Parts: sequence; structure tokens; C-alpha cells
Amino acid sequence: MNELWGSCHCGNVEFTLLTQQSERSLVPRRCGCSMRRRHGASWVSDPDGRLELRCRDASQLSVYQFGQRTSRWIVCAHCGVLTAAISKIEGRLRAVARAQSMIDHHFSSPEVATDFEDESVESRLARRARTWIGAVTIPPSLQLDFGP
Repeated sequence: MNELWGSCHCGNVEFTLLTQQSERSLVPRRCGCSMRRRHGASWVSDPDGRLELRCRDASQLSVYQFGQRTSRWIVCAHCGVLTAAISKIEGRLRAVARAQSMIDHHFSSPEVATDFEDESVESRLARRARTWIGAVTIPPSLQLDFGP
């Protein structure tokens, strides 16, 4: 099992991606949506992996959502770094981890450009169920409201 670590700049938000894949086999994806373009973000995920998200001070955390409101963007309110996006699909949390927030991990595969702007909500959630990290642990202090 490989453990890939990441955090925001100040260390308030930390995460571990536990995966059987290596830095050579994980392919960062750069989405063309406006949020990801503005953050210069690319993402890695493993449907068979597990993401463990930690937060030292939940009061210094910002959870952002936009567009179809199907995911929650985890941003440190103190240093401003985007670290992960989390979605709830069929009662299960799924996530992607920001490649640029990884510490001492360098992905050898070039980024793949993606564009999901025209996806329906159903298609978007189905794609995430297939491709995003399959198990997500978040701290009890992190309240993610996904509605009913």
C-alpha cells in the first residue's frame, strides 16, 4: 500500500491517499471548469483507494460549492490552498485529491485535460462513482451538508 501525503500550505488541512497505485501509474487530470482553471488544479484519484482528510482547526476551513452543487471543495481559510473535492454519491463519500497539494510526490504521467462542463448531474455523479477515490474519512468537526 502506498501512502501519498498532502496538505495546504500552513498545514491546517492534511490528507493521506492510501492506494495500491504508484506515482508512475496515477494520472493527474486537469479539468477545464472555471474553479479548477482559477486554482490551476489537477487531480488524482483511485476508485480502490482511501482518502483520510484531517483538519487541525475547523474554524479555519472553508467548504465551497458552486454550479450543480454536487461536490464540496475543501479550502484552508488561513492560507487559501485548495486540497480536495468531496462528493456524496449513493450515501458514500468519494473524493479527488489535488496533485499540487501533494508533498514530495511527483507524478510521472503528464496531465490529461478533461472537460465536464456539459455533463448532466446524473452523468457527473456516475462518472465520479467510477473514477473518484472510493473511501473517504473526514474529521467529525468537518460538516459537509449534502442535503437530504
